[in-house]
Amino acid sequence: MQVTAKELRLSQPLAAMDAEGKGVAFAFCNQLLGVWRPGAAGVTRLGPANQWTCPPPRGLERTYSLAFAGDRVAWIAEAGGNQVTNLLFLTVLGQPSVITIAATTAYCCRSLDPDRERMGDVVGEGRFIAFASRVKCGDNGAPGCPTSTRTLISQTVWQLRRPPFQAQCVNMPGPCLQLATANDPLRALSVDGDRVVLRRANGALEVRKPSGALVRQFPGLAGLSRGAELMGNNRLVVLVPGKVREYRIPNGALVQTRPVPNVASGGVCGMPPCPTIKLQLLDAKRGLVAYILNGKLHLLRLRDGLNKVVANATDARFGDNGLYYAYTAAAPWVSRIRFVRWTSLPVVP
Repeated sequence: MQVTAKELRLSQPLAAMDAEGKGVAFAFCNQLLGVWRPGAAGVTRLGPANQWTCPPPRGLERTYSLAFAGDRVAWIAEAGGNQVTNLLFLTVLGQPSVITIAATTAYCCRSLDPDRERMGDVVGEGRFIAFASRVKCGDNGAPGCPTSTRTLISQTVWQLRRPPFQAQCVNMPGPCLQLATANDPLRALSVDGDRVVLRRANGALEVRKPSGALVRQFPGLAGLSRGAELMGNNRLVVLVPGKVREYRIPNGALVQTRPVPNVASGGVCGMPPCPTIKLQLLDAKRGLVAYILNGKLHLLRLRDGLNKVVANATDARFGDNGLYYAYTAAAPWVSRIRFVRWTSLPVVP
């Protein structure tokens, strides 16, 4: 790694990132995790010091979903060979070298299911982290499959609590509370404050509290929603074909609609396989929406529709003080995360 005042440079591809407060959590070299705060002389490394080499000395893992919430970082990785294992890790920044395995799943065999992952969609902010798990026929402890196709039996969204809390979690006790479950796809998309937005199989959205209590449903978005982000002040930003919509959560009212290109689109993919899209909704904060279109990071201001390109980018998230965006560069620092303060953005809140 190399650290400058406004940029983190990595010698290996970035696997995932998420911003919170005045910092950003990142994963690279498949399974190395850290937290970087602009202006700091270095990064906070997560996990045992003797594991922080590239490649790490333990078995290969591939991180694909990550959440930074308050003083906690949670992420999900895939491991294993013929047997596919998913692991949900949790670290509290007060003890960054200590990693808790909060949940785990495993099934055989990799070649039998193109949708390999059984956990994902880790999202969080402040004191609230949510994630999703799913069960298919033929999985360990699940009914067998009547055909060679592994079909979905159930999908559940959980709140990830702080250890030593214990309750029934994914296949075993863990620091979890069940928020909602369904017998078809159910995805956690975004957390803001004490709210999480979930997407049903038909595209309808619902906003829930950490207890699972329903706050608001948006059934009219069935067949339309491609992604969604909670934005604070009881607002929900929704990506539909060719448009970004802003809703008030308390009454479900549509506030305004802004145009975007009508191309294949979606939100953050936290449970592979990920669809092929041209426009990806990434985050929303302080009236700004960040999305990537054909490799370029755009900022859209909702109040007047002003839309400008920031830079070439692969990912982006808003923090408290501004925007973090990732991009690729020439060796030796092939992945970089740059921080831009609100006042220096081409579109200010």
